[in-house]
Amino acid sequence: MARSILLIFLVAFSASVGAQGLSYNYVQGSYGSVDLDDSVIDVDGSGFGISGSMAINEDFHVTGEYQTADMDFGVDLALIEAHLGYNTEISENLDLVAHVGYIRVDIDASGLGADDDGFLIGGGVRAAVSSNAELNGTLDYIDFDDGDSEMRANAGFFIGLTEELSVGLRASFWDDVNVYTINLRLNFE
Repeated sequence: MARSILLIFLVAFSASVGAQGLSYNYVQGSYGSVDLDDSVIDVDGSGFGISGSMAINEDFHVTGEYQTADMDFGVDLALIEAHLGYNTEISENLDLVAHVGYIRVDIDASGLGADDDGFLIGGGVRAAVSSNAELNGTLDYIDFDDGDSEMRANAGFFIGLTEELSVGLRASFWDDVNVYTINLRLNFE
């Protein structure tokens, strides 16, 4: 059902064909919902984030992300990520992407804190489905220092309001966490 709604939305807002290429130079703000449900804790919340990407050259880019969430029962969550990414054009409208990076997760519950950091490796695709619409998806393997590892799937799309400004939705699914965000992206050269 969700896939059908996504496809209908994309078709409705992307009448023209022929992408102008995918940009790896942007900054974006986000607001989202977080659902954390594991064997120890079950809380929901929402928060803000900021992220960005900058092309180093035609094939490599760096990305960074910082997100926070205020959860039920006084639980606060913060996420920091930094990646080195590789992108290559498969076709005029499709890029294959891969990245390695650092991740840190901080959880604070009424003065009691827990944090963990680690490394991740992942890959996926970015597809320009029209001149003003993009679909993207990645799959990441995260290896935390405490010995835990996680798989994370990310999927999203953006609709261009202007050449520089886009709005989009993103979903991120971890082993015990689901995150849904609405994003406002400013592209630059």
